[in-house]
Amino acid sequence: MTQTTSYSATLLVSTQCPHCATMLEHVSELIKSGELSSLEVVNLSIEPEKAAKLGGIRSVPWLRIGDFILTGSQSLAAIRQRITWTEEASSLASDFDQLLSNGKVDKVITHLQQHPEAISAIMQLLGDEGTVLSTRIGIGVIMEEFAGSDSLLNLIPQLGEFAHHKDSRVAVDALYYLSLTASERVIPILQGFVNHNDSELREAAEDGLETLGATELNN
Repeated sequence: MTQTTSYSATLLVSTQCPHCATMLEHVSELIKSGELSSLEVVNLSIEPEKAAKLGGIRSVPWLRIGDFILTGSQSLAAIRQRITWTEEASSLASDFDQLLSNGKVDKVITHLQQHPEAISAIMQLLGDEGTVLSTRIGIGVIMEEFAGSDSLLNLIPQLGEFAHHKDSRVAVDALYYLSLTASERVIPILQGFVNHNDSELREAAEDGLETLGATELNN
């Protein structure tokens, strides 16, 4: 199977992990075949801070392709499925952008309820500096609709990275959406911004921690 893509992958492993070598072999094969364009491999035994930055990864192997995450030992077929979903999300992002910019957020929510994996398309729009305000407002409505859900919990690593985005609009939104997860895993991420030199980021982090303090937290 040979194709050209721009999709990258991040693989977290540890020295003691019995399944990590197999996962590394699978992803390396996808790099060789052109199904993935790049691969970042992080050994958490050496760089444990990476796990905290991604929202407290608790087990390895941990693999992200686009916005899709796989944990534990996985088959090559399962990894290829995530690549397919990533390709579909790129097309969906354009459709969602048009719907949200025209105030048709209900249609997007209905689609996401039926196809939870499609939330990766929303993340593409969130991280795109060119996404217009009307679409960003719609994204906010969607995130609030899915507050506390497994779909939002799965986005913690990506939202954690977006909190460091060079576009402050993306970073502030990401901090708010992290608080909507109602997960104790996001507390260290938010705490890392309470002394930030950007007042908007500080305020978003403080508000998020206040929200979590008034919420029954999930693991």
